[in-house]
This record gives sequence, structure tokens and C-alpha cells, in this order.
Amino acid sequence: MNDFFIASNRPIKVGELSVHQLQMHNFDEWSGVAQTIKDFLNNHPDKTTQKIFDTHPFESTQLIAHCLKYSTEQVIDLFKKDDALYILLLDAVIKVNDAFFTEPKPRHQDDVDPRKKSSWFNVFQLLASNGHSHESIMQMTYGSFQQYLKAAQKAERIKMRNLAIATRAQNAINKKFNEFIKSLEKES
Repeated sequence: MNDFFIASNRPIKVGELSVHQLQMHNFDEWSGVAQTIKDFLNNHPDKTTQKIFDTHPFESTQLIAHCLKYSTEQVIDLFKKDDALYILLLDAVIKVNDAFFTEPKPRHQDDVDPRKKSSWFNVFQLLASNGHSHESIMQMTYGSFQQYLKAAQKAERIKMRNLAIATRAQNAINKKFNEFIKSLEKES
């Protein structure tokens, strides 16, 4: 999915059903089941959606329910009406939430990575210090959250680089100033 699709929080249609992107406000509800499916995909890249569902039917059903904004019972009723629907829905769930399912593992420990020791509040503070409100963060899709987090981290790195440049320049000015004062002292 492209950045505008992610940022606009658009769903995709499977027949009459709307498959939504996963959002941050209920991350604790969907992240566990989504991680199980993500791990399966990472360990079995050649497996079909049917194999995912066969291996993890509970997690697949839960994730579909979150993305449809239905209860688990409603999703099971849908499956009873159309026994091929679960494959289409799970494919759509993985596609619409590509930002989560294709996210690479971090190469190094990052204090701002929400899955590490860092508190979610630290991550939210980073986004808030870059203009986001708590309410807007909670309504973000996971993909938007990740993209805004990357942008905020980049902005922080640029700020630190500029501060380092300014500090270096200031130190250079101070050295020249001190040399000038010393030269005045020698001449008097």
C-alpha cells in the first residue's frame, strides 16, 4: 500500500465488507494475534493463506474480526455462510496492514522502538514534541504511526546534528576569541 492509502486510513472492500487498517488505540488487543501471523509469514514465506489459517485459525479469526470491526461471533457467522470468505478476508487483512506484516526486524536496539524497553509514553512524547496530539496518535493506523515515528526520529537526528554543528562552531569562535584576548595581553 502507498503512503497516501496508509495516511488516509482507507479500508479495502471484499464484496460488501470493509477491511480496515489496524489502529494504535487498540494495539494491545490485536498485536499478539497479528504477531503470531507475522512470525508464521516470516518463517514460512512460501505458505499460502490457507496454510496460515489452518495453522492459526484462532489468531486469523481474531485478526479478521479486528479489521472488519466485528465481533468474533459475527466473523464466524460470515464463515458459515461462505466457506471461502475467510481466505479472501485474511488475504485482504494482510494486504491492508502490509506496514505491520512486512516491517523488518530492527537491526539494532533503538530506544524509540516501541517494542523494546522504551515506554510507549516515550514514543508518544517524541511524536507529541513533533506536533502530534495524544488523540491523533491513538487514531493513527499502525502504518501511519510507523511513518510518523520514522519522520520524528529523522527530525530529532537533524536537530542533534545541527546542535553539534552549532556547538562546534561556537567552540571555534571561542578559541579564536581567546587567542585574540591572549594576543592583546601579550602586546600590552
